[in-house]
Amino acid sequence: MKEQIMGMLQGKVAIVTGAGSNMGKAAAILFAAEGATVIVADRDVGRGSAVAEELGTRFIRTDVRRSAEVDSLVRTAAETYGRLDIMFNNAGVATLTPMTEADDEEYESIFGINMGGVFFGTRAAGRIMKSVGSGTIINTASVNAIVGLPGMSLYSASKAAVVAFTKTVAAELAPSNVRVNAICPGAVPSPIIVDDMRMTSEQVEAYGAGLPMGRVGLPEEIAQAALYLASDQSSYVTGHALVVDGGLTAVGHSPV
Repeated sequence: MKEQIMGMLQGKVAIVTGAGSNMGKAAAILFAAEGATVIVADRDVGRGSAVAEELGTRFIRTDVRRSAEVDSLVRTAAETYGRLDIMFNNAGVATLTPMTEADDEEYESIFGINMGGVFFGTRAAGRIMKSVGSGTIINTASVNAIVGLPGMSLYSASKAAVVAFTKTVAAELAPSNVRVNAICPGAVPSPIIVDDMRMTSEQVEAYGAGLPMGRVGLPEEIAQAALYLASDQSSYVTGHALVVDGGLTAVGHSPV
C-alpha cells in the first residue's frame, strides 16, 4: 500500500488577503495544495469569488482599510473552522507619483491599505493566536522598503513601515509562540505594476532584464517563500524580512 504524503500545511487554516490575483492567488492555491483550508479575502468580488470557487473554499469580501471588516473576516474564519493558524496580510496598492505631486487622498489610500491592512490583520489574528499559543503571521512588504525608486515615496514608506512593524510585533508575540515575518518581493508583474504604476508589459520586461537574474519574478516564486514562512519548516524564524527579488538589492539599486 502506497504511503500517503502529507502536505506542509495539512490540517491548518489560513487566511490570504488580496487573494483574488497575482501573489495572493498563487499563495492561496499553493497553501490549499499543501493541505490548508484557505479563506480567500479580497475587495474584488469577481476575482476573489473565482479563486474561491477554483479551490472549493470560502470567499469573504474584505476591504482591509476597514478594521471592522478585517475583524469580521478573522472572527468568521476562526469560528467556522475552529482555529486560525496562518494569516497572510498580502493586500496592497501602489502608485507612481513624484512626492511633490502626491495628494492627501493618495497618501491615505496607500497607507490605509498597505500599512492599515497589515495592522488590522495582524492585530485581529494576533489576539486569537496569542490566546491559543500558536500561529504564524506573514506580511507582504517590498524591496522598496530597502532601496529607493523615484516616484514611489509613499509606497516605499508604507512598506518600510510594514517591515518595522513586523519586527516589533514578532518580538511582542514570540513568548506566545506566534511567529511574525515579512516578504519583500522584487519586480513581479501584477495589477499593481501594470495598472497602478501604469507600466506596459514591455517596460516590465525591460526592467527585469536589468536585474542580476535577468528577469522579473513569478507570483508562484513569492508563494513558495510564503509557504516556507507559513510552515513548520521555519519554526525558528520570526521577525525576518525575506527578500525575494532576483538580486535587485544585491546590487543595491534599481535598474531603471
